[in-house]
Amino acid sequence: MNNRALQPIRSAWWYLKEISGENAYDRYLTVHAATHPDRPPLGRGEFYRQRQDEKYNNPGSRCP
Repeated sequence: MNNRALQPIRSAWWYLKEISGENAYDRYLTVHAATHPDRPPLGRGEFYRQRQDEKYNNPGSRCP
Protein backbone atom coordinates (compact mmCIF):
# COMPACT_ATOMS: atom_id res chain seq x y z
CA MET A 1 0.00 0.00 0.00
CA ASN A 2 1.15 3.50 -0.65
CA ASN A 3 1.16 6.40 1.79
CA ARG A 4 -2.04 7.88 0.42
CA ALA A 5 -3.96 4.65 1.00
CA LEU A 6 -2.68 4.39 4.58
CA GLN A 7 -3.51 7.97 5.56
CA PRO A 8 -7.10 7.26 6.72
CA ILE A 9 -5.83 4.37 8.87
CA ARG A 10 -3.10 6.57 10.38
CA SER A 11 -5.62 9.32 11.08
CA ALA A 12 -8.01 6.90 12.77
CA TRP A 13 -5.17 5.41 14.81
CA TRP A 14 -4.04 8.90 15.92
CA TYR A 15 -7.61 9.79 16.87
CA LEU A 16 -8.05 6.64 18.95
CA LYS A 17 -4.76 7.28 20.76
CA GLU A 18 -5.80 10.87 21.38
CA ILE A 19 -9.20 10.09 22.94
CA SER A 20 -7.82 7.18 24.98
CA GLY A 21 -5.06 9.33 26.50
CA GLU A 22 -2.28 7.26 24.94
CA ASN A 23 -0.68 10.39 23.42
CA ALA A 24 -0.50 12.17 26.79
CA TYR A 25 2.88 10.70 27.66
CA ASP A 26 4.35 11.63 24.26
CA ARG A 27 3.13 15.21 24.70
CA TYR A 28 4.56 15.25 28.24
CA LEU A 29 7.97 14.18 26.93
CA THR A 30 7.95 16.91 24.29
CA VAL A 31 7.02 19.64 26.77
CA HIS A 32 9.39 18.31 29.43
CA ALA A 33 12.35 18.31 27.02
CA ALA A 34 11.60 21.92 26.06
CA THR A 35 11.02 23.25 29.57
CA HIS A 36 13.25 21.08 31.79
CA PRO A 37 16.13 19.76 29.68
CA ASP A 38 18.32 19.48 32.78
CA ARG A 39 15.99 17.01 34.57
CA PRO A 40 15.15 13.45 33.57
CA PRO A 41 11.49 12.88 32.66
CA LEU A 42 9.16 10.60 34.59
CA GLY A 43 8.90 7.05 33.37
CA ARG A 44 5.67 6.06 31.59
CA GLY A 45 4.31 4.18 34.62
CA GLU A 46 5.16 6.96 37.04
CA PHE A 47 3.60 9.54 34.70
CA TYR A 48 0.29 7.65 34.52
CA ARG A 49 0.30 6.96 38.27
CA GLN A 50 0.75 10.68 38.92
CA ARG A 51 -2.12 11.49 36.53
CA GLN A 52 -4.40 9.03 38.32
CA ASP A 53 -3.48 10.47 41.71
CA GLU A 54 -4.26 14.01 40.50
CA LYS A 55 -7.54 12.85 38.97
CA TYR A 56 -8.77 11.28 42.21
CA ASN A 57 -7.34 13.89 44.60
CA ASN A 58 -8.82 16.81 42.61
CA PRO A 59 -12.20 15.54 41.43
CA GLY A 60 -13.42 18.92 40.13
CA SER A 61 -17.06 18.76 39.17
CA ARG A 62 -17.46 15.00 39.46
CA CYS A 63 -20.05 13.66 41.86
CA PRO A 64 -18.65 12.18 45.11
